[in-house]
Amino acid sequence: MDNLKPIKSADIRKHCNDFLILKRATGLKYRSEERHLQHFARFCEERYPNAVIPEDVLAIWLSSDSNQSLKTKNNKVSLIKSFAQYMFSLGYTPLKIPLIRYTRNTKFIPHIFTEEEMTAIWTTVDNIQPLKRLPNVTRCLPALFRLLYSCGLRISEALALEVGDVDFSSKTITVRHTKLERERLIPMSDSLTEVLKQYANECTADLPKNAPFFYYHKGVRLTQHTIYGRFRKILKDSGIPYKGKDRGPRLHDLRHTFSVNAMNKLVDEGKDIYAALPILSAFLGHSSVESTERYVRLTEDRLSGITECVSLTMPTLFPEVKANGEI
Repeated sequence: MDNLKPIKSADIRKHCNDFLILKRATGLKYRSEERHLQHFARFCEERYPNAVIPEDVLAIWLSSDSNQSLKTKNNKVSLIKSFAQYMFSLGYTPLKIPLIRYTRNTKFIPHIFTEEEMTAIWTTVDNIQPLKRLPNVTRCLPALFRLLYSCGLRISEALALEVGDVDFSSKTITVRHTKLERERLIPMSDSLTEVLKQYANECTADLPKNAPFFYYHKGVRLTQHTIYGRFRKILKDSGIPYKGKDRGPRLHDLRHTFSVNAMNKLVDEGKDIYAALPILSAFLGHSSVESTERYVRLTEDRLSGITECVSLTMPTLFPEVKANGEI
């Protein structure tokens, strides 16, 4: 341990940048992590100018901002722990990792939309009055919400779609910009294909393949912030009460609803949902089957029961959606 090198504040920014390059080379996005690393480097440079940073610098850095939540501190500790391991692998003095006691909210139960609620939502999105300033937003919503409901995409994945990602001849969607940077191919039901085709004919027919599929103005991609705000108003206009933060319904609950609908179909047809979990996991873009199993545990009261099966028919996984005016 005596031959370990001290970490100098003058070098910390370079080390952070090298660490960032290493992580991104493995396929990780590291966007929020980059901000935290930059903040940490700036803190070290200002707090210990032209000096060696102390072994307990992480605890000092975290305590420098009293307004941080435990969740934020926990995320920073996980990041810097990985950074500290990287520095140690290069022969530098180990940094002390502070203990942050943070318990995730495991009691949250997603809202699974009923058929009646979805019927009300379709009626609402199909009758939104156009906005003179942003006319395409209201044209996007019927197609976007049916896509989220029918395919279980994350909202970030849906809004990242480009015109060339939607293939109507093969009835598939290529999802490229995913949470884990794992490209996947999503099949569309016949009804969803017709909905998206109608939208494409009206809004994307003259656009290049790399143009955003959902946009404010041509070439200007829709943002999650806009959709979250619209979703809250759609709930209100559909007569579905919003119960507050961490209680929902949330936009992400459309993804949970898709998962439960898929599993319920399998159960109703006498198939074993656990035999289908690896397929559903890949379809949802989860990092592991365990992540998909959590959907079962969170919503087991909405499942009709579990039975065994000997085969699996893929098309039964994907629910049909109602086209505009078709409730």
